[in-house]
Amino acid sequence: MKPAISCAMLLCLLSVPAAHANQAAADICAASLQPPARLVFNAVSNTPQPKDPLRKVLEARVRELVFMDRLTVSGARPAAEAASPCLRIIRNCT
Repeated sequence: MKPAISCAMLLCLLSVPAAHANQAAADICAASLQPPARLVFNAVSNTPQPKDPLRKVLEARVRELVFMDRLTVSGARPAAEAASPCLRIIRNCT
């Protein structure tokens, strides 16, 4: 029983640096985004929902940003499309 617990703990510890590496890579990617896309990136990455598909999370957060007048209707789709590659890095999507 103890070897199984040790293996599980080791796997958890090994996954933590990978998560930080993904966040660092995503931040580098997001640094080159235009302000509306950066707004979308920050909004989606601050409310992680790993069980939901990225598209669903993006749609919900972008809709909220438009309703709060932080993003224009005409700029919402281009901003979401520009931010999605950086968000995929965080989520390990391909």
